Amino acid sequence: MQTRKTGDVDRIVDQIDETRMAEHWRNSDRPDGRIVRSRRRQDPAIVRAKTRVRTAHYRNRLDQAKRPSTYQIAMALVISLVTADSESMSRSDWNLVGRALADLQGRGFDLLEVKASLRKLRDRQVADRESESTGEPIDPSAWSGAANTFFCASSVIP
Repeated sequence: MQTRKTGDVDRIVDQIDETRMAEHWRNSDRPDGRIVRSRRRQDPAIVRAKTRVRTAHYRNRLDQAKRPSTYQIAMALVISLVTADSESMSRSDWNLVGRALADLQGRGFDLLEVKASLRKLRDRQVADRESESTGEPIDPSAWSGAANTFFCASSVIP
């Protein structure tokens, strides 16, 4: 890439601005095109502070209603998946797992990395809950089998 001197850049910018003003001027008597009058611009720091207040209010409402966020629901589902034993999972459970894997692959994620992440999460959960009874580890090959069984028609997962 060719670099230009500051003086050259300023000269080019001035030429472009002159052309814009000479050829693309707007009539000051044109009709008012604003449908809704915008409020005056606020300082970005004020906008960010107001956003933090709205977010805190929203989270407090969720806490008071004891309503989980979608992230918390998703994490609960993932925890139940990684701690379940493969024999207790029904055909519809495997279908759900296969659909989740197909969705992640469709979004561009590597299935081997997804499975490795699930394995790490399971290892952490089992270590955290050693006193609880957890199922036998799910063989990662079972996940690919479920995906192949339930999604071969869509050819999402080979």
